[in-house]
Amino acid sequence: MDLIKSLETDLIAALKKHESEKVEVLRYVKSLLHNAKIAKREDLTEAEIEKQVASEVKRRLEAIEQFKTGKREDLAIKDAKAIEILKAYLPEAMPGAEIEKLIQEQIAAVGASSIADFGKVMGPVMAKVGTRADGKIVQAKVKELLSKK
Repeated sequence: MDLIKSLETDLIAALKKHESEKVEVLRYVKSLLHNAKIAKREDLTEAEIEKQVASEVKRRLEAIEQFKTGKREDLAIKDAKAIEILKAYLPEAMPGAEIEKLIQEQIAAVGASSIADFGKVMGPVMAKVGTRADGKIVQAKVKELLSKK
């Protein structure tokens, strides 16, 4: 079942169960995807849908940081619950060992020998990883492995 149908099915189930937080989050994501579809002027692919959901998770993580700084724990908790709901629509996170293996393969493929080759490694690795790993984690690992060279 594709993600949009899954979202719609879960939204209907949440409406029937009166799960207001889940309904709010799913309606927002559905709206976000609809707007992205309009902007693109054609249907979104599964990868594009995952990317939109992942960017929403990232946005909410950043908002949690801001809420904690501003001593608004209530809003931080609300966004944390929303993130848990959204993570159900993302692929499982890639383990660190697998990320490191991809980076090592890319380093060997391009013959990277220093941190100056960062861009040659980072771009292709992120294309392979997609939404399965946070870019900050991948970036830190690439820098670490290139600095050892």
